[in-house]
Amino acid sequence: MFLGAMGAEVIKIEPPWGDMTRMFPPLVKGVSPYFAFLDRCKMGITLNLKNPKGLEIFKELVKVSDVVVENFSPGTMDDLGLGWETLRELNPGIVFASISGFGQTGPWSNRRSFDPIAQAASGYMWLMRDTIDPEGPPQLAPEAIADTIPGFTALIGILAALIYRNRTGRGQRIDVAQMDAMIAVSQSFSFWTLAGTTFRRAARERGVMVSGCYKAKDGYVMFSLPPGRITDWFKELTQMEELTWDSVAEWVGERKMEEVVELLSKAGIPVAPVNDLDSVLGNEHAKARKMFIKVNHPTLGETTEPGFPIKFSETEGDLTTPAPLLGQYNMEVLSRVLGYDKEQIEEFRKEGVI
Repeated sequence: MFLGAMGAEVIKIEPPWGDMTRMFPPLVKGVSPYFAFLDRCKMGITLNLKNPKGLEIFKELVKVSDVVVENFSPGTMDDLGLGWETLRELNPGIVFASISGFGQTGPWSNRRSFDPIAQAASGYMWLMRDTIDPEGPPQLAPEAIADTIPGFTALIGILAALIYRNRTGRGQRIDVAQMDAMIAVSQSFSFWTLAGTTFRRAARERGVMVSGCYKAKDGYVMFSLPPGRITDWFKELTQMEELTWDSVAEWVGERKMEEVVELLSKAGIPVAPVNDLDSVLGNEHAKARKMFIKVNHPTLGETTEPGFPIKFSETEGDLTTPAPLLGQYNMEVLSRVLGYDKEQIEEFRKEGVI
């Protein structure tokens, strides 16, 4: 999605019956919010890779492409006859990125995975419990971060591989595992191996005791008071010589959320209201940063979706192209990109290739 937002022509290949995420509930006018969000900026085509003609079309696409991204179970692309050795014979400059649960190598490489599995295996569910309730059950994150973080990891790898190809002319294989990506972004492993604690425990137990979430008259606010001058500014503002959870909670509870945020932010203290999703959608700062955009979907009409988060000085990321209908770009890709004529494409349709 982000490659497409930055100007890449992205061709999403689905089986003729459609990507499974098209059916992720709840369906709105037959469209999944998940698919509508994630598959923007992609030209969707259908292709039966178990049909010899479907394989041939895929190989023709590889010859004219820069990158192939797949998230099958390890070995599936080889079984289809589309493994790394085959792809680089077709196109020596191809970048071939694979995203899987546990990677292409190692004793767990043949295990299947979805987001919750990777959250569990990487220690993230345990860390969520340690943060929320150390005596309670493990907790899942509220979003599928073990899908999105590996996606960003693969994006970094793809961009680096393209730079390498520009310098050498050679493509390369990229192997990204969900478990690896989740481990790589967790600073708690450093805290654990060096000090026997976690990031959140260290924050709670070592001098950041009154940082946290407090209830105001009309909602909650979150602020951070690291030891040093920020805490001194807070003491000066509140006229408190000694900070305790109860004294700070009382000070916040006597005021409305907006007043607390205004006072603390003017004093240089990191603070924010705890917004619900409607509040974020209406937030003046998010609007100023163009973080919500209008997308004209062929079935849903005008929808609101998150915008592009990177602000370039010379170019602009654009996420307003709606997710494709099933097979919407079959004709365009097969004719414009690969040069098939209408009769050939109609034959493909009749034979179940597309």
